[in-house]
Amino acid sequence: MLMIFAGWGCSDDTIQENKEPMVATDGGYLFAHMTDENYARLFYSVSRDAFHWETLNKKRIVLPDYCGHPDICQGKDGVFYMIGVQPNTGIPILWSSSDLVIWKSDKLKKSIFNKISDLGYKNEETYYGAPKMFYDETSGQYIITWHAGKTGNDGEPSEWKTKRTFYILTSDFKTFTDPKHLFNFTGSDEDMATIDVIIRKVGDEYCALIKDERWPEDAPEVAKTIRMAKSKTLTGPYTNPGAPITSLSVWHEAPILVPTVDGEGFFLYAERYPKQYDMFKASSIDGPWTECYFQGPDARHGCIVRVNEKVYQAILKAYKK
Repeated sequence: MLMIFAGWGCSDDTIQENKEPMVATDGGYLFAHMTDENYARLFYSVSRDAFHWETLNKKRIVLPDYCGHPDICQGKDGVFYMIGVQPNTGIPILWSSSDLVIWKSDKLKKSIFNKISDLGYKNEETYYGAPKMFYDETSGQYIITWHAGKTGNDGEPSEWKTKRTFYILTSDFKTFTDPKHLFNFTGSDEDMATIDVIIRKVGDEYCALIKDERWPEDAPEVAKTIRMAKSKTLTGPYTNPGAPITSLSVWHEAPILVPTVDGEGFFLYAERYPKQYDMFKASSIDGPWTECYFQGPDARHGCIVRVNEKVYQAILKAYKK
């Protein structure tokens, strides 16, 4: 169930609907995203409270050589990583940075993704199914997830019905496991098309936030919504996904999950494509989720990372001009 309030912040108690949101005093949030006008290019927006956002660099691209669907992961060494693609060649690129300002790029082999052909699937090599990354402290492994269909032709609507989520593991970005299916859902979700999956660990559980890519005529109660599956281990088995977090009346994708400023709950953002992001809040990962009004940036597909004050100030120094 979703509850919608018009004031800043969100609460099950409508008396508190206009309460000002808590502001971080040590660091804040970085929203790395694209825009509809500049698809697959990288923009930065920042916030101290996750409700009020300011787009930096005079709303210009911050990393001209980046192309892709930005998803930033902080690793065991404190370094930030994201995956892009080299235009024209389709070569995957690993980007790394210690401060989210100066980035280094290294080429990856196409084969680490394209081995899904052994599973009967084919990548669309313009963006490689929007790779997402998560560092698992328990195993010391990075998991990279992405989606692919049967033909690699995303221009065909039928291709999206065949989308499934795959993963590879690495501890050093030099050697990678072969791709595997991430999910093995059953029952009414057995043939569920999945895209834009992110994994986060909450307590002792791994939570996979998923866009259910099925069409309303195929799955009228869950189509084009954000749902969540859980597992006790990084690579599964994952439970069947739960009920939709987002509304059936509005299609959403590209979910983002971050802790609230006080660390006592969660903010979930989802792209109401191709227009804007919507925001939800819950005190527990299991919900209930409340839809919030927030002053979001002009953003499409992206990610939000919580950063400390040193990194936050470095970003402002570089891009708030």
